Formats: sequence, C-alpha cells, structure tokens
Amino acid sequence: MRYRTNDGLLIEAETSLDTVRRLREASSGEQDLSDQAFMEAVADRMYQSGIHVSTVNPDIFVAGLLIAGLLTREIEGARSNETGEEIDN
Repeated sequence: MRYRTNDGLLIEAETSLDTVRRLREASSGEQDLSDQAFMEAVADRMYQSGIHVSTVNPDIFVAGLLIAGLLTREIEGARSNETGEEIDN
C-alpha cells in the first residue's frame, strides 16, 4: 500500500503497523518512541486541533488518519498529484 501525508511524504508499507513505523521514522524527534507512544503523541496533537483518532491498534489509527484527511491512499495505476507520474504497486 502507498500513502501520502499532507506534507507530500510518500509512505510505502505492507501493513498498518509498517505504515505507523514509516511515519514514526520520518517524524522529527519521535524516532525513539515506541509505535504505541508515537500513535498516542500524534493522536494528542490531533485532539488539540479537534480531531479524534483512536490508538487502539495500527489498523484503526491509520483508518483514522485517512478519515481525517491527514493521510491519503495512492491508488494503483493512478497519477500522483505531486509528480504526475503513474504509480505502480
């Protein structure tokens, strides 16, 4: 699966847990957190903006990011908004 953050970062991952880990690795200052602590830190920041995302598990967390519009799924064979290049999965 491929996801794109609002900042334009492309995340490629096999599972929701992989997605959380890639997001954590790309986050400045939060690489040393556990996956759960990272999800909770992100959820806390989002909650302060009025957005609720559950941290029960990575699947629900990623779904919440998608619903909130903070993460978008790149569709196979679609053209990327960033580069105009076709995306292969």
